[in-house]
Amino acid sequence: MITLIPIFIYFIGVNLIAYRAFANDKRKAINKEQRTSEKTLLFWASIGGWIGAKIAQRRLRHKTYKQPFGSELNFIGMLQAACVVLFIGVFTALALVPTGAKFSRRAQTAVAVPQAVQPADGPTAISLRPPEVRPAR
Repeated sequence: MITLIPIFIYFIGVNLIAYRAFANDKRKAINKEQRTSEKTLLFWASIGGWIGAKIAQRRLRHKTYKQPFGSELNFIGMLQAACVVLFIGVFTALALVPTGAKFSRRAQTAVAVPQAVQPADGPTAISLRPPEVRPAR
């Protein structure tokens, strides 16, 4: 089974980096220095740092009115939320499948295979009926 610790570490790290990128851009904007590109800020949000980016946007009041940046950031959040819901839904559905369940192929058309029946007092007869007792596998 996959351990979730590395996944949590990744998301905490990328959210901290996204928050820090927004904070650095805000500082540079105040000091009238060379700014971080919006493409870079959206990159950090898109690889899993959306929560950190959104917290920084709200807390630092940075790029709150800038469009289409705000819409793009919100779209990334909606897309990530949809992926999480899909991920949870798929694994929930897989968890409902009983373990060790064998799926039969009876939906396919069955072909009757002739079986040799040896009567006690006569010649060999061929029957198209399935056996009454299935042989052990």
